[in-house]
Order: sequence, then C-alpha cells, then structure tokens
Amino acid sequence: MPAAPARRQPDSPAVAWFRNPSHLPLVHEVQRQVLPELTRVFGHSGLYLRPSDAVPPSLSGNMLAEVVSLHRHEDRFAGDLACRDTALPIAGGSLALAYALFVCETSPDPAALVAELARVLKPDGVAMLVTLNPLAPLRLRWAFRGLAPPGRHRLAALLAAAGLDLERVRHVGPHWAPPSRYDPAPPAGSDGPFAGFRMAHLLIARKRDPGITPLRVGAPAVALRPGISPG
Repeated sequence: MPAAPARRQPDSPAVAWFRNPSHLPLVHEVQRQVLPELTRVFGHSGLYLRPSDAVPPSLSGNMLAEVVSLHRHEDRFAGDLACRDTALPIAGGSLALAYALFVCETSPDPAALVAELARVLKPDGVAMLVTLNPLAPLRLRWAFRGLAPPGRHRLAALLAAAGLDLERVRHVGPHWAPPSRYDPAPPAGSDGPFAGFRMAHLLIARKRDPGITPLRVGAPAVALRPGISPG
C-alpha cells in the first residue's frame, strides 16, 4: 500500500498575510515603485527573496543576466534553492544585487539574514531591503498577524554591522487604499512630509570595497649588519 502523501504544513499567520489575494496588490504596488532603482544595478547575477510563492518569481526591471529567486516557506526559503536564512548556498562575493522584499518581517534571525546578504555580494554590490513601515496607516491591516517589521533604523544598524554602507532610504507603496483601489497617491517622494507614512521603506546599501591598504608612513628602515643592533 503506497504511503500517504505528506500534508503541507500551514503557513504562519505572518507568511499567510503575504499570500492573501487582497494584500497582493499592495505588494505589487511597492514593487512598481521600486522598479526604477532596480534598473540602476548592472552585473551578471543577483538574488531575489520574496515573502511568499504567491508573489511572482520574476524580478521585473532588473538588468542582470541571472537572478536566483527564493520565496519564504515556513521558517526558511524555497524556490530555485532550499535553505535557511542563516546559510544561503551561494558563494561569497558572487552577486551584484541582493534584493529582499518583505522577508525580514518573517525571518527567525534578521541579523543573520542581513549578514548573509552582505556575504554573497561582490565588492560594490548593492543590497536592497524592503520592509513594512510601522508608522504607516496600513499597519492596521497587518497588526496582530505575527508580522514584526524591524524598522528602518534597526535595519540600518544591521547593514552597517554587516559591512554595508547605507546610501539612501526611500518611502514606497501607498498610504492607504480601499480594496478596489491600491494606488491613491502620486509616486513615492512627491508628497513631501506625508511620504513617511507610506506602506514600506526601501533601504539601499552598497558593499564596501576595501581596495588596496596603503602602507603606513614611518621612520626610514635601518639596514643592519649581522650582529649589530640599533641604539
């Protein structure tokens, strides 16, 4: 008698939020506003982390030859590769772009995930992290659903600790929208003081290139004959 097929473990409430058809248009709107930033990154390979398999695996707007696409599955990632947040099976210093879309909120270890993103980036590679904005009116839609946005200040600290230089922060996504209309405001950055109430933050950071360490300037070296010491 054949073994009974294993039942799929249900998603956590946090991951399920990003699978909900009524929430996906919000995620798509954030993606649309991030697209201009993606077109500024060039290179061969990149990594795309997305919050659930309900979000399409293709990364629109990217200028890379190849993109590894992973989605959140329970407390780990699945897709092109299967792995945990703490151990991405990608060679260090190999990617031009690491793009994380709403995955820090569901990560069991956000600090380790950010460190892994830094590890896989080439020198001068770009990390883009999109996270929910705790100050957005839209937070009422994800409150009490197990989502714990780390906030842009904590993410900025994690990026710095991982050796990434934060270049800029953008506010993206809608402010608030009824179910039938998800883009009630002009593009991000065009509404002055109200930009900080958008759905999400986009943090853009670059991996430091250590370059060549300059020699320390000191006193001239003293040539000694065997058996003779200075002084």
